[in-house]
Amino acid sequence: MDKTVMTVTMNPAIDIQYVVPDFSPGRWFQASEVDRSAGGKGVNVSIILQQLGYESAAMGFLAGFCGEYVRDTLRRLKLTTNFVNVIGESRTNVYIVDEVGRIETGVTEPGPYISDESLGRFMKNYERMLSRARLVYLGGSLPPGVPQDAYKDLILHCEEAKVPVFIDASGPALTAALEARPMVVKFNHRFLLSTLGYPMGSLDDILNFVSKIHDNGIEWSVTTYGTVGNIFYTPQGIYLADIGREEKKQMVSLLAIDDALMAGLAVALLEEMDVELAVRFAQACALEDTLHVRKGIRGRSMVESLVPKIMVEKLT
Repeated sequence: MDKTVMTVTMNPAIDIQYVVPDFSPGRWFQASEVDRSAGGKGVNVSIILQQLGYESAAMGFLAGFCGEYVRDTLRRLKLTTNFVNVIGESRTNVYIVDEVGRIETGVTEPGPYISDESLGRFMKNYERMLSRARLVYLGGSLPPGVPQDAYKDLILHCEEAKVPVFIDASGPALTAALEARPMVVKFNHRFLLSTLGYPMGSLDDILNFVSKIHDNGIEWSVTTYGTVGNIFYTPQGIYLADIGREEKKQMVSLLAIDDALMAGLAVALLEEMDVELAVRFAQACALEDTLHVRKGIRGRSMVESLVPKIMVEKLT
């Protein structure tokens, strides 16, 4: 049996995105556009991988009506799923995109409580699925009941199975995970805020931060810089990737931008693209995701048409 990419979403959700003209608190609005979708970082990555032509298996926990919506959506897309059912209700997350101010507002829920018994069932599934995995992606928040070192434990299992790991998380869960040395790490604004003390920091601050991380054996990292730019720390040097002003004017929504980037980087590394092309391809996936309200990309050809528009500078 061919091996597949395995995505783990401990805390899936229904994502509801409203596009609203000139949003401000304390008023009622008629949305000009609405998009409902199955969400959570790993779920998004599985969907985008399929749009790029790759199979994946999505794992995690699902509960209640929202959980059934997520499962049904993925099955309709013919994606492989292996979720553990738990008591309660999976999350609903709401995102409001202001058409005029171009500002996004989000409200997220904590998710259902995960018991030790449910976590044990998940771990058995996870260990069994690792024999089929060519790459594991871990993403998103941990629901109540799941220990903050859960990602670290999952990465250590991958190390034993010799399966590379991508992770996009934040807070104590990511801090603990770094001790297990995943192959690729995505650092977001929230993690930089809690770690460095401010949302983004200067370029030198970020380079110093990621250099210390890589001294501990992590091969790749992607760190947010600016609105949609990213600093890629790679085995062949550090690259800054961004898009031009005209492309930024065309952006509609930033929802799932990091998930598109990580899915693109996974494809690039699986296809053994050279480092600079891998950076361009991943950033092009992120750009394509921003050009429409609906999450994800509109096919690999759309991404490839954007690759030449990505600006890349080698910093070291």
